This record gives sequence, C-alpha cells and structure tokens, in this order.
Amino acid sequence: MYLGFGGILAVFAFIMFTIVLGGGGDSPIVAWILFFGFGIGSWYCYKKHKELEEEKMAQKRQETDDRLKRISNHKSSQRYTSANGDVTLSIDETNKQISFVSLNSYKDKVYSYHDILKSEILTDGISVTSTNRGSQLGGALLGGLLAGGVGALIGGLSGSTTSQEKVKKVELNVIVNDSVNPIHKIAFLDSELSAYAKDSQEYKDGYNTAYHCHQLIGVLIRQADEEDKQKETSTRSNNSQGNLSVADELRKLVRLKDEGIISGDEFEAQKKKLIG
Repeated sequence: MYLGFGGILAVFAFIMFTIVLGGGGDSPIVAWILFFGFGIGSWYCYKKHKELEEEKMAQKRQETDDRLKRISNHKSSQRYTSANGDVTLSIDETNKQISFVSLNSYKDKVYSYHDILKSEILTDGISVTSTNRGSQLGGALLGGLLAGGVGALIGGLSGSTTSQEKVKKVELNVIVNDSVNPIHKIAFLDSELSAYAKDSQEYKDGYNTAYHCHQLIGVLIRQADEEDKQKETSTRSNNSQGNLSVADELRKLVRLKDEGIISGDEFEAQKKKLIG
C-alpha cells in the first residue's frame, strides 16, 4: 500500500493523539489537531493508493486490448478479466474460438470450442461445480490428459469434503486439449491476506462472475458435443449405407454367375474389387 509522507504523518499523528489523551495532558487542542491530521493523512493515503491502482488497471486493459487486436482471425465478442487484471478470457462467437491473454506471458493462446474439455469453479482450491465434455471424442481427449499425468494438476478437492465459511480465492478453471498448457485459471476474487465471508459483496461479485463464465463455457462445451454426436451419427449412417451397397452388388454378381452371364473367374475378380 502507498504511504509516502502523508501516510507516515498520519501514523505519527495517531500515536501522538493516543499518548496525549491517554496521559491526561493539559492540551486537548493539540490532541484534536493530531486527530484531524491522522484523518487527513489517512484520506490522502487511501486516495493516492486508489489512483495508482486505477492507473495500473487502465494500463493493463490497454495492453490486453492491443494484444487481442493482434490475434489473427479472432473477433472478441465477450471478455472477462481476473481481479488483478493479469488474465483475460476472450470469446469469439463468430469463429467459435476462445483465447487466453496473460500479461505474465508473451504468447497468447487461442482454442476452438472443440478443444474445451472441462470447466469448473474453485474456491480456495476446492471444486464446487464442473462441466465436462460428454461426447465420445471429448471424453477420450480428457481421459488422455488425465492418463498423461496432468490429472494431479487439473482440479481441486471435492466440494463435499470441506465446508468453507470464508474464502480468499474464487477461480474459473478451464481445461483444454493442449498437452503443453492444458490448464488455464482466472481468479475473480484473489486476496492474499483477508478472507471474505460468503455473504460479503466481494465474494458475491467474484463468484457471480466466475459462475457466469462457467455457464457460458458450458454452453460452448454442449455445442461442441452436439456437433461431435452429429458427426458420429453421420459416419455410422454412411458406413451402414456402404455395407448395404456392397451386399446388393454381391447379390447381383451371384445372380449373373448363376444365370451364366459371367464366368466363375469373372465373379471372383469382381467380388475382390467390391470386398477389397
């Protein structure tokens, strides 16, 4: 926190105010002067700190905007930024993409909806709700990441194992089909010192933002699942039609052979072409 001369003066004034009044001094006016000095110094300290924080966040927003503009074929329609401004989730509904811009990394990540394997909300590392890919392909991809040793890093503890009265951190945890960087976390509430009660406005704001993003990504996961299922159905239908077509052709060849229209050698040659 920014102190500077005003902050130091405020602390000193408060100490002197306590000493003067506590010692029963004959100069209450001096004590009140010190008291007002403490108030003014504290106000100055808070105002200066807030100005610096707002300036820092504005710089981070500008840098994030510039980096999003440099991502080719990505048109950000929705974006959500972490509490400290370091990580931004951007959603491109036109091209069906999501991107993660981290100011702590020089390389931005862009993924198709189909690459999203799991989304969950963590409170102090504990998973409270999650959505996984349900299609055969999506499940296989997620299973592959888990089997590859990433499973120990992906999620938190089960939400049923711990009852939390206060929370320091609320995160959105997104797992993607990327063997190098499969885990992307965005903290919408992040306090290193104090914990927030679940009925506090700070907790509600952080959790509601995380929940909104989680639900939105859940929609993207379901869209990808539906497209996978349609492809699987279409593939099965095409295979079935292909099998029926081969069977029909074989029946025709058998009739031609039985009727003496083609010889046995010709029948075998044509059958090999059909069956492979």
